[in-house]
Amino acid sequence: MELLAEPLTPGAFAPFGEVLRRDPSGELFQPLHVEADSRGWRVAILAIAPGPLPRIHRHPDSEESFSPLSGAACMAVALPESPDRIRLFRLTEPVCVRRNVWHELVAAEPSTVFIAENAQITGDPRYLNPPVAWSCPAGRD
Repeated sequence: MELLAEPLTPGAFAPFGEVLRRDPSGELFQPLHVEADSRGWRVAILAIAPGPLPRIHRHPDSEESFSPLSGAACMAVALPESPDRIRLFRLTEPVCVRRNVWHELVAAEPSTVFIAENAQITGDPRYLNPPVAWSCPAGRD
């Protein structure tokens, strides 16, 4: 099995979460996503090394946002009831992944991604044996 990266569009990503886009004709300050049930939050910068997809995981108690900073990262996602039906999206703009959605980041080159999530989270890992190969064909989204 090899995953092929898809372009990131709001419609294609909708089953898993939201693509966070600012309305260019709107107000200067635009809240893009609000979670009312938060127990504090944390932000992080994740360094991703190139390689296969070794696992996916999910958080039943937190949504999680991912914003690409450098490199060429991709987001692997699967619905809660279908962890074996993984889709892969080029992470070309910020996204917010819903609670319980299986997800993981992979990269074609050393990459960094900004992450924001609840301060205290739990998670379920699902290890892929063997790790899943993936590719990101050249092209514009």
